[in-house]
Amino acid sequence: MKISIFIKTFLVLLISFSVVFLLSMYISYNRFSPLYIKENVENVKSSILSSVDDINAGTPLEDTDLQNLSSETAFIRFKENTMAEEIGPNFLAEGDVIDFVISIYDSEDSLKDGNLTYAIDLVGDIYHINYIYQFALGDYLIISTRIQSLQNVDRVLNNINITQSIFMMVAITILSILISINISSPIRKISLYAKDISNLKFSSKLNLKRRDEFRDLVTSLNEMTFNLKKTYAELSEANQKLTQDIDYEKEQEEKKKHLIMTINHEVKTPLAVMKGMIEGMIDGVGRYKDKEKYLKELLSQIEVIENITADLTYSLRLEDKMKKGDVCNTQIIDQEFQSLDELAKQHFIKIQKNIEPCEVLMNEELMLISTTNLIKNAILYSEDKHVSITGEIEKDFFIFTVRNKGFIPEESLTKIFESFYRIPSIELKKSGTGLGLFIVKQIAELYGYTYKIFNDNGEVVAKLIIARKK
Repeated sequence: MKISIFIKTFLVLLISFSVVFLLSMYISYNRFSPLYIKENVENVKSSILSSVDDINAGTPLEDTDLQNLSSETAFIRFKENTMAEEIGPNFLAEGDVIDFVISIYDSEDSLKDGNLTYAIDLVGDIYHINYIYQFALGDYLIISTRIQSLQNVDRVLNNINITQSIFMMVAITILSILISINISSPIRKISLYAKDISNLKFSSKLNLKRRDEFRDLVTSLNEMTFNLKKTYAELSEANQKLTQDIDYEKEQEEKKKHLIMTINHEVKTPLAVMKGMIEGMIDGVGRYKDKEKYLKELLSQIEVIENITADLTYSLRLEDKMKKGDVCNTQIIDQEFQSLDELAKQHFIKIQKNIEPCEVLMNEELMLISTTNLIKNAILYSEDKHVSITGEIEKDFFIFTVRNKGFIPEESLTKIFESFYRIPSIELKKSGTGLGLFIVKQIAELYGYTYKIFNDNGEVVAKLIIARKK
């Protein structure tokens, strides 16, 4: 029979808490009365032992610490076969003292502590405790005290413990339920999510507001889902290509035409703006009479074209920079971070960075441009003032990860590495050529390395996985 993890956790916690509570109650109950009697005995013994030197020196009993004991305590100083002193209730006749002393010494239940001998007897519900301190043969200090037993107190404690136990059991039950829900609820959600993934249903989302090991698990599952979705899409695409071999070349030609048209469109817009501005300044008409002001605007349009041309030129000669046996150290990311620091300050972004040094199989310039583009992207599009950058060594790979707060729509995740692609919802808010991530994709594919961007619980995560030098 299948038992849910909630029931199992609840029962384990309930039984564990209950056993600990009941055991502590049992131990405290069985030790209360003996400890009470022992404490009284020790107090009397301490008073006797602290006073014997004074008594032996001739100090009257009433002037010693013995006077501070209970009024139910009787004291007799028996010396030279007579009661030299007597304080407290009359409990022993002079003629019975010797027999009393002998009975205490001969009793098997008597306890001895140096010259002090004492015996404890329970009569009814009263403890009779008799002490004899021997100064010398025939010279004794006899103390007798009575202590009420705790039978009545025990009954009261039992009633209190029963009430307390009821409240504690209710509290334990509620606490067990809360802890069980806290453990079982995320597991149930993860289980349902895993079932959807196993059925190739990638539409569901897994969001858990946790800051423990469940967060790492959710991040891994989200990344796994992205990988599965990407792999599934790649397999579907591969199958389509296998069935459309004849149209492959035509499709490549269409892509080239599309790239040329896209480039033409991207460059045509700033050129048209520049042309209109120059004509206006030549003719001195309209708002372009102020040439000083609009020459700066014209310069910014030229810079846009320069950036597009530079990025496009760079993307077209990436293969020339790649050499067989390329090796570089990841420390170069830290060493060349000044420009990124300045960009972050301009956007009031705080960067948290932790790059582990190691040698990777990649051209130094290509690694710098790919990591820089990912970091720039995070700085420009972060929805808060924080960007996290990590470079971790995992077995044979260097995992470069950039995190920033934000969200990329699902339809854009599959297109974000395309040339000149900008996310529609934010393309008007940020400047850029639209070639940064396209260049990252080109560099990674040159080496056959994994690259990805995915959403993870309110954050956008970009990863580049590079092989290490063995």
